[in-house]
Amino acid sequence: MKQRRKISFDVETDHYLIDYMNEHHIRYPGDAIARICREHQILKNEPQETQKQIVPIPSVEEMVEVISEKINQLMETERLFLRNEWFCMEESMKRSMVEVFEQVEEKQAAKRGELVAAFLERYNK
Repeated sequence: MKQRRKISFDVETDHYLIDYMNEHHIRYPGDAIARICREHQILKNEPQETQKQIVPIPSVEEMVEVISEKINQLMETERLFLRNEWFCMEESMKRSMVEVFEQVEEKQAAKRGELVAAFLERYNK
């Protein structure tokens, strides 16, 4: 239920009311005033909550510092990972090379043994 009232405003308030009506597409001044009053009442009841919700925006220097710190952490993690991978690869190559050298040495020893045996066989004839 609406109540009829006769009110008067100063020029500045009247301009504000007209701008508010245009901005929110409200046709009647009474509806605009009612909406302004509701918004005011809501804001009046929530000032503590809005103060807690407002988070200060960090400065550019702080953001750059945080971002560079995160990048440094990521780079350090990647560096350690690559170092570990390199070490594992190196160890694997060493084992492979040792195995190859052992096989070559065994084959050479076998050939030497065959040569010595053939030489001794011919010598004994």
